[in-house]
Amino acid sequence: MIHPEVLEKLCCTSCGETELTLGSRRRPDLECHGCGTRFPIVEGIPDLVAPDEAPNPGSYRTETLENVIAGVYDFVAPVMSLAFWRCSPLRYVDHENRALGRAQGGVYVEAPIGTGVALAPVVAPHHDALIIGIDKSWNMLFKAQKRLRNISADFQLIRADYHNLPLQTGTVRSLQSLNGLHGFPDREGALSEFNRCLEEEGFFSGSALVRAKTDVADAVVIRYERYGIYPMLRCPEYLLQQIRATYFDDVRFETHGAVMFFTGQKHDQAATAEAG
Repeated sequence: MIHPEVLEKLCCTSCGETELTLGSRRRPDLECHGCGTRFPIVEGIPDLVAPDEAPNPGSYRTETLENVIAGVYDFVAPVMSLAFWRCSPLRYVDHENRALGRAQGGVYVEAPIGTGVALAPVVAPHHDALIIGIDKSWNMLFKAQKRLRNISADFQLIRADYHNLPLQTGTVRSLQSLNGLHGFPDREGALSEFNRCLEEEGFFSGSALVRAKTDVADAVVIRYERYGIYPMLRCPEYLLQQIRATYFDDVRFETHGAVMFFTGQKHDQAATAEAG
């Protein structure tokens, strides 16, 4: 039901306790030994969103949109990427392959996982990695589960909030967020969580929509923001500044149309403190 190695790396999103066990009730769930919170497991996917968490309106609208488009995402996303964002979908697949390679047999996290469309073509050569896919949308998770159910790698899907990840500190070697940052209501909170979960000198990479690259893309983004779906987006340099401010070193980026791809490495904070 839940990969045992994944269970060892989880933590409670309500109290931070690192010991979660499978419950013994008729309905499957995960039980926290610290606060007693029970997290349901739906079709093999644990729901680790904190029970008392109240999403803000922007988060709710974005999640609702993702649930609505999940069924047609695999067809719509390539068209949007080519026609509006002016970026080849193959660039996502290439970026995914490189991010998986950086895991080097460790833990690889994809947040958001979406429908798994970028992961599926490249996962076979990386069967030694422990892969965890995280998303807030149930429909996206179910689509990813269907697509990736026959992969040979150790794999687990989890529903969670990006600014409150159910992963223990320092357990992830490579974390990827393709087209995620522009949809996070609390972008700085999510970046801090990604940093917390990474090993020292672990890798963070991904992509995001940015402004001032194509007029067509900017017009679409303005409509998104008008309806409160996505938070305010800026130019690539502004997003790069946010990523670097969250203890990521050597951040490199390139833009293709209105999409910025980036790769960075977590600070060795202990070494930095000693040097100071």
